[in-house]
Amino acid sequence: MSLTQEVGAQLAEIRVPANERSQGSSIQPAHSLFGRRQPADDRVERSEIQAVILAAGRGNRLRSVIHDQPKCLAPVGGRTLIEHQLELLWLAGIHRVAVVTGYRAAQVRKALGTGVEYFHNKDWARTEGLHSISLCREWVTGPLVVLNCDVLADPELLSRLLHGPGNAFVFDSTSGADAEEMAVEFDDGYLAAMSKDLPVERTHGENVGILYLDKWAVRLLFDQAEAMLKSGESKARLPAALQRVARYIPFRGIDIADLSWIEVDFPDDLDVARHIIWPAICIRLGSAQPLAADFPQRAVQSHSLQLQTVAQQR
Repeated sequence: MSLTQEVGAQLAEIRVPANERSQGSSIQPAHSLFGRRQPADDRVERSEIQAVILAAGRGNRLRSVIHDQPKCLAPVGGRTLIEHQLELLWLAGIHRVAVVTGYRAAQVRKALGTGVEYFHNKDWARTEGLHSISLCREWVTGPLVVLNCDVLADPELLSRLLHGPGNAFVFDSTSGADAEEMAVEFDDGYLAAMSKDLPVERTHGENVGILYLDKWAVRLLFDQAEAMLKSGESKARLPAALQRVARYIPFRGIDIADLSWIEVDFPDDLDVARHIIWPAICIRLGSAQPLAADFPQRAVQSHSLQLQTVAQQR
């Protein structure tokens, strides 16, 4: 019996108060089943947490600036996007890291060396992140952090994600309305929906692409991934499976609207990452970062002021 079946059988025996039942549905919201609070997960030591970076894609929309390089090797601030992510993890005390490669895997291996595990998605051109994460099932033995390789973020983001109890993901409450953004919806503070097709009136922010799962949520995620892939959903994205897991286990959203971050999808994103986001991160951390001549300091100052305004409003 899969963990999904085990949990389903257990949930069937739970008596949910009538005022907490969803109308017309036999499946109760996860937060209702857990008494509207996040269940304790006995948060483990950082050394026990593993991490998977999803880096199989090519980055077609960036070809004009990175040419034939894999997207994860796009340079920002003297290092690649994926090297920034490895530093995030190591700063947080997470050293057991796997990278799922695809396009030009040998180039990624050469850039990163032997300090990480590798899993190769040979079908990278025909699949999405859900297939990539499924390749790591036997390697993952406990709690897990999952990152999309195209996110550049302030280290404080990961610190906040790992600070509280239970399963969580980071989101930005000031974005999520654009078609390219993975929008999120919350019900009483917990994930209710995550989709690029979410109506604007139901959107509460944008998923950043970094999440934490405890050992139970990890097992459920892999069960859901296996079921979806077996049913022919080869192009399914990780958020689709995460939304299914959230039916059984609640996921908190950690708002990081006051921190610098960007998902690099287009050439303009890469420019902003290099000349605004990375300098702003360096300024907050107190480290030196020279500014490009064509991006005046006022652009970074404006970005920092926006973050300060968001922080004051929270």
